[in-house]
Amino acid sequence: MSDISRRDLTLGAAGAYAAFGLDKPITFGDAAHAQQSVKQLFRKYKVGDIEVFSLIDGMRDVPLREGMVRNVGVEQVKAALRTAGFPDNQAPLRFIVMALKLRDQVVLIDAGTGGHQIYGDGNGKLLESMAAAGLDPKAVKTILISHLHGDHIYGLMNNETNAQVFPDAEIVVPAAELNWWTRPGVESIDLGPTRKGLAQRIQATVATWKNVRPFEGEPELLPGVHAVQAPGHSPGMVAHLVTSGGEQFLISADVVNLAPHISTNPEWQLSIDQDPQMAVETRRKIFDRAVADKLTISGTHWLMPNVGKLAKDGNSYVFAAEW
Repeated sequence: MSDISRRDLTLGAAGAYAAFGLDKPITFGDAAHAQQSVKQLFRKYKVGDIEVFSLIDGMRDVPLREGMVRNVGVEQVKAALRTAGFPDNQAPLRFIVMALKLRDQVVLIDAGTGGHQIYGDGNGKLLESMAAAGLDPKAVKTILISHLHGDHIYGLMNNETNAQVFPDAEIVVPAAELNWWTRPGVESIDLGPTRKGLAQRIQATVATWKNVRPFEGEPELLPGVHAVQAPGHSPGMVAHLVTSGGEQFLISADVVNLAPHISTNPEWQLSIDQDPQMAVETRRKIFDRAVADKLTISGTHWLMPNVGKLAKDGNSYVFAAEW
């Protein structure tokens, strides 16, 4: 893992959302297909004997502005979006929670926005999407957290009282992530409006709850589910590798954000990443592994259908959806 203490990880443009580009359209992701998928609350997949669900928690369109990509001008980002068939003044963003069905228990990977107003209207649909998919919230016994940004953990808690939404579940958190967000002075770092008060809320909830289990490194967290270190977007972020019946599925969290969701410009430094350069290094590492090992891959903010394979295209990557 890279040295996350080498400097403070801060946003290059406070409050900016990431945007990234495509030199040519990716295999699946044109705008029309994306729009057809908006009303679908979930999609279901199989990885060996494990059922995997993509659950829609919400969506929004993020206006483009200068500084969203630190080392590329906004006009290049607009051109890339136009080439991929999207409007050039905004980028579509999805909030997706992944779920695994392991025999009689449900495992969530992250918990979504919790309907917090900072993420806009129409978010916080996790429980609705679980119901549509036939998943009982009471069956959730484990929640694997990739990182502690609000759109991944606010679904763990009531917005008014901070009471736990899944009090009977064990919450499994990367120790490096929890340590960073609870270290002295972190509250004073300006990480933009969507992270305002985040450290304080983590310290009042996740850091004190008795059902939280921190872990180090890349252990097997559950049978067939391993952590994969992926720092940069957040200091201690991990991806989750699901293995069953000779099949492998990598749930890559926020290794790359927004849509079009596989960057043919992997060196672009996204301002939403707390350490954009580290995020570039991680993106290359994760994507190269996905190509070499022929992994099925997905990510939190990718458009539906959000599960497929990556292929190398020169210095770039091409994504083809499988479901």
